[in-house]
Order: sequence, then structure tokens, then C-alpha cells
Amino acid sequence: MGLAWRHVFGSLRTRMAAGLLLGAMLAVWGSTISLGYVLRQEMLATLSAQQYSVVGLLADEIDRSVNERMRALEVLAETMDAAVLADPAQLDHLLRHQPVLLSLFNWGVMVTDGTGTALIDFPESLLRKGNNYADQEVVQEALRSGRSAVGAAVIGRTTHQPLVPMIAPIKDGKGRVIGTVIGFINLAAPNFLDEIGANRFGRLGGYLITEPKRRIFIAGTDKSRVMQPGPPPGINPVYDRYVDGYEGSGVARSSRGVVELSSSRRIKSTGWLMQSVLPAEEAFAPLYTLEWRLLAVAGALTALAGGLVWWWLRRELKPLGEASDMLEAMRDGVIPRQALPIRRDDEIGALAGAFNGLLETIEEGEARAAENTFNQRLRGIVAQVPGVVFQYRIGSDGHHSLPYVSDAVRESWGLAPVDLARDAGVLQQAVHCDDRGAFAESLRTSAESMGPWRLEFRIDHPLRGVRWMRLDALPEAGSEGCVTWQGFAMDITDAKASESELRIAAATFETQEGIFITDADERIVRVNQAFTAMTGYTAREVVGQTPRLLRSGRHGPEFYRRLRESLARDGFWRGEMWNRRKSGEIFVEWVTISTVRDQQGRLTHYVAAFSDITEHKKAEEQIHQLAFYDPLTHLPNRRLFHDRFEQALAASARSGSRGALVFLDLDGFKGLNDSRGHVVGDQLLTEVARRLSLCVRESDTVARLGGDEFVVILEDLDDGECSAAAHADRVAEKLRDVLSQPYLLAPSCGGEAVTHRCTASIGVCLFQGHDLSRDELIRRADVAMYDAKSAGRNTVRFFRPEGEGLRAGSPL
Repeated sequence: MGLAWRHVFGSLRTRMAAGLLLGAMLAVWGSTISLGYVLRQEMLATLSAQQYSVVGLLADEIDRSVNERMRALEVLAETMDAAVLADPAQLDHLLRHQPVLLSLFNWGVMVTDGTGTALIDFPESLLRKGNNYADQEVVQEALRSGRSAVGAAVIGRTTHQPLVPMIAPIKDGKGRVIGTVIGFINLAAPNFLDEIGANRFGRLGGYLITEPKRRIFIAGTDKSRVMQPGPPPGINPVYDRYVDGYEGSGVARSSRGVVELSSSRRIKSTGWLMQSVLPAEEAFAPLYTLEWRLLAVAGALTALAGGLVWWWLRRELKPLGEASDMLEAMRDGVIPRQALPIRRDDEIGALAGAFNGLLETIEEGEARAAENTFNQRLRGIVAQVPGVVFQYRIGSDGHHSLPYVSDAVRESWGLAPVDLARDAGVLQQAVHCDDRGAFAESLRTSAESMGPWRLEFRIDHPLRGVRWMRLDALPEAGSEGCVTWQGFAMDITDAKASESELRIAAATFETQEGIFITDADERIVRVNQAFTAMTGYTAREVVGQTPRLLRSGRHGPEFYRRLRESLARDGFWRGEMWNRRKSGEIFVEWVTISTVRDQQGRLTHYVAAFSDITEHKKAEEQIHQLAFYDPLTHLPNRRLFHDRFEQALAASARSGSRGALVFLDLDGFKGLNDSRGHVVGDQLLTEVARRLSLCVRESDTVARLGGDEFVVILEDLDDGECSAAAHADRVAEKLRDVLSQPYLLAPSCGGEAVTHRCTASIGVCLFQGHDLSRDELIRRADVAMYDAKSAGRNTVRFFRPEGEGLRAGSPL
């Protein structure tokens, strides 16, 4: 379809016709559109003026009716004074003799006192008497200002009807307001506004009276819209202008979606808006009919002009079209190339003659260059073929030869085309010995079935070694049983090597180590079976996810920041990492992550290989526990105690603080061991370790040196030697007291538990920095402990450096 349209608009005749027709259309349609626009504006102005004039007359009529009712109320108010208001009978008589006034207000008349309370109400059935209306804005304003007014439309308090109140003040002789006379118009009942609303403007139009302050309709042709809100601001811009005070006409789309012509005039006495609306479709119906007639005339003129232009151009350009058709037929091969007929002695005839001369020159040149061009093209094609192009022939006498083979055979097979042209045995000898049988068999099968000859085989290249070849040829049967294959052969050695590397890589990928590969955005693209076995996640569950799926939460952001820095700087990272299996189990792994980049150095993948070293870590922890902790009490053993004591001495030397070494030995432990057995003895040692650990700070060290000997390192004691000694003494006494409490021990035979009391002899030695060696301090604490033993046990003794005869005693 697109080619057809391009063919049509590519015609000179079509373009000229289109140009002339376009000019005529612009003139005709421009005039039609301009005339339609002028008529529309004139009709809009005329209709607007007529509609506004009608609205003005109605507004004046309503204004007159309102003033008439207001004047009636004011006259009645002037006949009243304080005495009348105070006399209900006189007030009742006065109102009952006002039939004209009552006829003007279809919902009755009411008189209030100066407080806004209704004194009398006609008709009495409305039950308004005794109600206070001082909260109504119109009543408040009349009592305050002493001026008559028309109130806003409201819903009656007792009758629940839409009402418009009109009020006049009652004044005393001094001009003070002492009450009001209020007349009510019920908008839902027949009233003087219905005479206006009963009429329609046009067939579908109507009238509306709007209270602009609250944007509600208080009367209209459509009674269902009474006390209904008008369109909110911004919906109907013309209505918004009317509410803002504009008097005139306009066209806009109403809130009901109808385009309307409307007019508005303000009623002076009430401030209401008298409006009329008429659907634009009805208002401009005559104009629409006229416009359609103009369009019909313009269309007829356009068609007539187009037909005349087309006929004239067709007649003038007919020789050119005939020449064009002949040229297309020559191009498509429908007719042979030939000279064009010359029918006129004008520009078209000159063009045909020039073409005839050019045609003769072209035919001569083509005849000379055809054979040379063909040969050059064939040689160029063969030279660009990625492989060896050949003819393989089996003659009627059974002789094999290659009548034609391209020069690429020298590089691919290491053979000369001349040798192959004489005898194909040269090629058969070059085929690898293990593939010669398959070579001959595939050739025989193709010759018998006349099907394609396809084969992959190896050839022994004299310089490049063994090379893989893929051969593809089609047979042609000749005369006297001769068969010739036309085909080519390609070197596929590199492809074979790639296949082998892929097989090796696939086998390597499935190792004992877990492996996963991500893209540059760190999304997993592949995992091996070991990954699934270690983590519990299958390939389907993790492909497309990031390795964050495995995070255990034990490593902070700083750990991963250093990992990424190492990958960016070195191209790899290795180390220990804690991860989480699918089951939720935390495990530790040894991970190596490497980056993969393309030839341009752009990052393409990450490869991570990991092995589960959880059991190895557990073994390390067990070895560490056995090397540095007592297996029974899980307290630091002698080796770890020595290390922590050296650290305490170094910390004391740096800070200048004092510390104490507390040496404890259980009294009578051997007797318990001998009488109750080692199981009970072990229970006692375990409980002693627990009590000691609970009595000291976390920064202090409790250790078991062996047997029933325990030691406590107290650091950061109070300043001053005396204060530090007193501090250490308090701790030692606390330990002594705790250890002397009864122990509940269970015998190994499973009998009843026994209560055992055990005390401890405690020796204390103060230290500060490296004034004394570690071993000397231990010796002194041990001496103080033995002094406590000698003093009767279950006591605390401090080592005193003055005199070995008096080595230990109280710290004070």
C-alpha cells in the first residue's frame, strides 16, 4: 500500500494537479471558514444582546416585586409601637386585618420583640411563636442597624422548608429598634418567583436565580435545582465571573457537561443574580445549518475544479506518461530495451531523443564489460570464502581428481592445486591414517545416493601438524557415469580445541569446592553441585539473586568495603567468611573471589570458590580450649594464667596502678577425695570455680593451677599502697566467706546428696609494674598462703617483705 501511494505521488502529473487543486481549495475553503467565523460572531453578539435584554427585564420585575413586599412590611412596622407589641390582642387584631400583606408572603408573617423572640405568627399552624431567631444573621443585622433587608435563603427551623425572609425593623418614638416584622417566601411552594421560573428561554433553555454569596440556586425553571449548589469555583469560568459581579453574557461548558449560552443581571434590592441559560446547540442551530450548506457548496466547487485540472494535465502530459510506462516495462523485463517514440516537437520530445542516444551508448559498453566483470566477481568471491573451494570428480574410468581447487588449499592442506588436478590420491594420502576409511566410505555413499557429502576428518599438514577439516559438497551426475562434487572444506581445528576446553572447564566446575559465578551487577548466574550441597540452595533458588542471600550478619560494612577494595585493586580476595545455610545454620568457609574482565578490560563476572572449614575451626577451638583452659572447671590453666599475669604487670607498669595476686588452697580436700571419691571431689572443684568467678569483676582473672589450688589476679585497685591492700583484703575475705558456705554434692553411686563444708587458706601479694618478676610474685603469694595454713586455716594472710621470719600477716 505504501509503495502504491509513493508511486502515485511520485507522478509529475499528480503533483501538478495537486498543486493547482490545493491553490483552489485554499481560496474556496479559506473564504468559507472566514465567512462562517464572521457569521458565528455576529450571531453570538445578537443572541447575547437579546438574552441579556430579557434577563434585564426579568431582573427589574423581580426587583419591583421585592421592593413592593419590603415596602408593605415597612408600612406595617410604622403602625406598631411598644404599646402594640406589649398587647397581644391588639397585635393579633392588627395582623389579621392585613389580607394584602399576607397574600404577598406565601409562608406567613411573624413579629418579634427586640430580643428576636416571635410574639405572633400567621398562620399559627407553622408553630413559630415563642421561638427566638436572634441567631439568624438577617435578624441580628435588622436589630443592630435598624434597616430593612432581604435575608439569605435558609431551611426553616420548625417547618424545614426552603425560605427567603424579608425583614423590617419596628422602632419607637426615639428611633430605637424594639422589634421586627418578618415576611417569609417559601421557595418550595407557589410564590411570586414561580411566574418567572415557569417560562422557558427557547426550547431547552431556562431561567435561574442565584444567591452569589453562597453560590446556590433559589429559584428556577427546574424546581429540582432550588437550594442546590451551583458549580464550584474553577468548573465554569463564566459562572465564576457572574458571581464576582460581571453582568453580561458568555459561552461555557456547564457542570453538567453541556455547552451553554448564558446571561446574568444582578437584582439590586436583593443582590441575587437573574440568569438565563440556553444550550449552544439550540442557540446556534440556524448557524450550523448555514455552515453545512456553505461546506457543501465549497465541496462541490472543489470537486469541479479538481476534475477540470486533472483532465487538462492528463491531456498535456500524456506523451510523458507513455514514455514513463515504456521505461518501467523495460526495467521490469516486460519488453526489451528499445528507443522511445517521439510524438511532439517540444521539451518532452527532446527528452525522448536524448534518452535514445544514451541507450545506444550504454548497450555498447555493457557488451564489452560483461565477461570481465563476471570473471573478476567470481575470483573475488572464491578468494573471500573461509576455506577451500573445490571440485572433486570421479571419472567414468574410476579416476579421482580435483579439476578445480582454490589457492587456499596451500595454507589449509599444504598441497599444490596442480598436483590435486592430476590425481586426488595426493589428498587421500594427506588424510590422517585413522580417518581414511571414513573418508572413502562417505565418498562412496554420496556417489551411490547422490546425497550431500559431509564429513569431519583430520589431515596431516606438512608444516602445521594435524588439522581438523569439515567438508560439505553436493554431487552432480555427468555423462557416462561421471560424478562431480561442488563444495568447500573449512579448518575447524580451533573449534575442536574450544570444544575440548569447554569439556575440561565443565569437569573442573564440578569439583569438591563450592563455586558460584555472578555478573558485573553481582547477580548469580551459575552454581555447581558442591555449592548446593554446602548451602542447601538449588541453582533455581539462587540464580538471579545476589550473594547477600548467604550473609550471616557476623561481618559489618567495613569487612565488605575492604573486600571490594581488594577486588578492585588486586583482582582477587581470599579469606575466611561466615555465611548462613538455607537451614539457618551458620558456617565458616575459606573463600577465594576473582574478577573476570573482557578484552577491553571491562568487568564482566565474579567467580567465587569456597570450602567449608567449620569442622576445622571447631577443632582449632577445641585445641585452644585444651591448651589454655582447665578441662574440669573451664577456668584458665597455668599457661594462660602466666600470660594474663604478664599482661596485668605490663598494664600496671603503663598506668602506675596497683594490683594483687590472691593464692587459694582448699582445706581438707584430700580427705573428701579419699572418702567420697573423685566424682564428688570434681563436683566440689567445679562449684568452687563457679563461686570464685561470681565474686570478682569481669576484668579480673580466676585460674586453676592444679589440684585444689586456685589463683585470682585483681587489677586496678584503689590508689595508694594502704588503700590497695584494704581493697584486696575485702575481696579476699569475700572469697573466703563464699567458699566456706555449705556444698551440696551427689555421690557417684547415685545415693542421696551430702552436704559438705569446705574452707580455704588464702595468701595475698600486692604488685605494681615490673618491680618484681612474675615468678617472685607467685612465690610470695604462695608463702602467704602457707602462712594462712599455719595460722589455723580458713584465714587470709598478706605477704610482708620485711623479714622472712614474719613473712605474712594482716594488711593493716
